[in-house]
Amino acid sequence: MIEQIAFLVSLLSVISIFALSAVSMKVEGFQFFPPPSKGSWQHRSFKLLFRGFVYPLIVLTILAFEFSTAPFPIARYVFGTGLLIIGFGLAFRITFSMGWRNAFGEKQGLKTKGWFASSRNPVYVATWIGIAGWALISFQTSVAILLSAWALMYLLAPIVEEPWLEMQYGQEYRDYKSEVPRFF
Repeated sequence: MIEQIAFLVSLLSVISIFALSAVSMKVEGFQFFPPPSKGSWQHRSFKLLFRGFVYPLIVLTILAFEFSTAPFPIARYVFGTGLLIIGFGLAFRITFSMGWRNAFGEKQGLKTKGWFASSRNPVYVATWIGIAGWALISFQTSVAILLSAWALMYLLAPIVEEPWLEMQYGQEYRDYKSEVPRFF
């Protein structure tokens, strides 16, 4: 029962993020992400929805976990743990180097050096590595569905973010965009 509730809360949260992002792409003057300001309803809503997605996903992963009887479970756990630690570790490190506030829509300068010299979205790329590791460890259908939604969200997020970045940074961002690939 708790597993189903965790799954539904997480799924509804990610669907809400997708829906609000889609509305922001279609409705002139409506912006969801990046939020227009720290104290805005968009900022508070995104934080709530993202936490409503990730926290139940963690709970679901723990509750649904069973030691695998599939071939090579130890290798899958070791490799998955390595990917999870490397991916999410890099994602946090890159986010902190960019600035936590900058990562969540506050204009604090366009980052083009370090990790951002090779990819315009290195946090998303690193997170995909972590997600792959998480999926290998969990090996549960419900968790895989939610992790796939997270991966898709990070695949589509630049489409929502890029117009905002162009509006905030103008020619500097257009030059950067022409020189550095979206992902890798």
